[in-house]
Amino acid sequence: MKTLHLLGDSLVKAYGNDIDNFIGGWGDHLGSFFNSDEISVKDYANGGRSSRSFLNEGRFIDNGLFTEDDFPYGLGPAYDHIEKGDYCLLEFCHNDDNSKGKATYIDRMTPLGTPDEKGVYPTIVPTEDMQVSTASFPPEYPDILKQDGMSEDEIQQNIIKYKEILAGYTDKYYSYGCGATYKGYLKYYIDKIRAKGAIPVIVTPPARQYWEDGKIASISGHHGGSDEYGDFKYIRAAKQLGAEENVAVVDLFDFTVKFIEMLGETDAKYLQSIVSYDNMTLGESQYDRPAKWPMDYDKYWDDMNFKRVDDTHTNRFGSFIYAGEIARQLSNQFEDLAALKLDKASKTVAHPARLNGRLKDISDFVNQQ
Repeated sequence: MKTLHLLGDSLVKAYGNDIDNFIGGWGDHLGSFFNSDEISVKDYANGGRSSRSFLNEGRFIDNGLFTEDDFPYGLGPAYDHIEKGDYCLLEFCHNDDNSKGKATYIDRMTPLGTPDEKGVYPTIVPTEDMQVSTASFPPEYPDILKQDGMSEDEIQQNIIKYKEILAGYTDKYYSYGCGATYKGYLKYYIDKIRAKGAIPVIVTPPARQYWEDGKIASISGHHGGSDEYGDFKYIRAAKQLGAEENVAVVDLFDFTVKFIEMLGETDAKYLQSIVSYDNMTLGESQYDRPAKWPMDYDKYWDDMNFKRVDDTHTNRFGSFIYAGEIARQLSNQFEDLAALKLDKASKTVAHPARLNGRLKDISDFVNQQ
């Protein structure tokens, strides 16, 4: 039995079954595109994690704190499960950039570093001597938040929150300013995976639905935004590392940009999750908010009984399409996975009624890839 190990954030996370959840991650569905007698999928992803925090929390390498009692689904640290010949898919980016301003400087944000004259970002791998004490709260944090426009009350609330987060780590951790870079953290995973005889794969994250003149916009908080060398800095950095380290890259970002721009701003919204008036994700059974897919989802839309459309997280149908594209790209790059890929997925996921008129467009687009 070959295993696909999934490391990442809320976009990769397996939320549960297709009946009680609106929200979905591609990890919910990837296994349905392969022969289940030959391939299993283990999904260690969880919401809010970056390449740095995933490591600091012990979700990858056992630090004695993260146990099988913690989500996801009793798996415990990922590295303990990886065996020779397995595949490890890495999708980190969504929380590594400043998507929530500078508030997540303490636990999530990961620096790209300064690119060279060709726009290549540095690969500085975290090492144990870079770790700093969790008892020493970064003194620069209040000023960073003040420059980000936060009030004194908001700053104090964040300081309390992140002191509690640091208290949940071991006595040392990799801080934002420890010296390691985004490409360096990814290389850390890659080197460890290869040391086990397993195969690392970088997966670029799906695009956020940030629109400008009918196109997906490269703005601050959207995978790093732009610099003088181009758009979507973290996406470019991930692809650079793939080329430098001879690691396969599944370019989900490029696919999703083209796909949602094909649908257009209105119809592409129906691929997304929705958020309640009290800022909770609707239809998420893990937190005792189940709702029937897609009947209840359609009713929420009909009644406009929700606060906003989630510009980042997909619903069951959107995440199913994205999982199918990942399976397609994997089978194109690895012969052994191609032999185990199903001609037709072992399940179907119902679509929101508002996409009825676009099903042929969706089918044609997916089949042309």
